[in-house]
Amino acid sequence: MAIHGSLSRTRSGEGVAARLLFTALGAAGLIIGSFLEWTRDTVGTDLSLHALYQHSIGRSPNTVMSLGGAAIGLGLLALLGLADVTGWLTRLAGAVALVGLVLVSIQIHQSSDHGLQAGLWLAVAGSVACVAGGLSGGRATGALYED
Repeated sequence: MAIHGSLSRTRSGEGVAARLLFTALGAAGLIIGSFLEWTRDTVGTDLSLHALYQHSIGRSPNTVMSLGGAAIGLGLLALLGLADVTGWLTRLAGAVALVGLVLVSIQIHQSSDHGLQAGLWLAVAGSVACVAGGLSGGRATGALYED
């Protein structure tokens, strides 16, 4: 006698709609926020990745290697996560973005001549929405049976 089980994922219409809405709003927040000012009238696509761990908040000549570029990439990754039923990729993209934005916020706050601006706040809200979008949408159901 052996016990077997199966696990499947069911999705309701409301759950799918919530997942699409949160993920789309979150990705939009990350992407649009990247083109707005983050600190001292500097847009996110001009901020160097060194601002994650250094007090000197410098500019990046390359958009791809900037904080805004990373936020745009994570927003696109969150949208790509809609292809997976589980939502783990959307959650991961939102969580990585949130950790990075918190690290940047700490460095900006510790700097005497910098302050947080609307673009950074919009990106933070977008990353939280991506995490929420990855969590909504489906629930696991399972069944056990005997041979």
